[in-house]
Amino acid sequence: MKKLRFLLPLLTALLLVGCQDDLGITGDTDFSTNWLGRNADFFVEKMEEAKTAIAEAKETWGEDWEDHCDWRVFHSFSKPQGGCTVTDSICVFIKERGNGAGCPLYTDSVKVNYCGHLMPTENYPNGKVFDHSGLYESDDYVFNDKLSSPTSFLVSNLVEGYTTALMRMHVGDRWLIYIPQEMGYAGSSSGVLLPYSTLVFDTQLKAYWR
Repeated sequence: MKKLRFLLPLLTALLLVGCQDDLGITGDTDFSTNWLGRNADFFVEKMEEAKTAIAEAKETWGEDWEDHCDWRVFHSFSKPQGGCTVTDSICVFIKERGNGAGCPLYTDSVKVNYCGHLMPTENYPNGKVFDHSGLYESDDYVFNDKLSSPTSFLVSNLVEGYTTALMRMHVGDRWLIYIPQEMGYAGSSSGVLLPYSTLVFDTQLKAYWR
């Protein structure tokens, strides 16, 4: 599998000139029709799912809602609060809760296990993998402490949505991070990473340092 980690340091995606319909991989019907629109709809659906779950938890549990809800919504670290669009934020689903103290800062370095997916499609119900830490893309390998090889990054060198998530994570947390294309790679593409893709990063924070 062609590795795409060289794309992660992109802070501003380069817009590619071309038609916004039929942006997919030639000959693959999963990606060949209205990729931009389908990805936008997918992210909106996930954001609505997250906000609904959070609202229900707050109504039921009040100030203790976070103990009873695995969804979170985080506004972009780099945009003023009170943004007008849903794509000013990411939503995350907490798969595992860590017990580490503190969170990484923008200037910190992190060590993570991760697997990056495109949105689910008919032939890829979990989303086609476009990048991952370690040698193999299987979750059983990537997130196995005995087999995995965590990858190190500067928090400041990642795309806006991923940086936003890492700055909220504690060591041991494992999150599904949903990033709109506006906070990801926008119109950039390489290999199986298509332009205008909503990104789904399954990520576990292993360590951070200053």
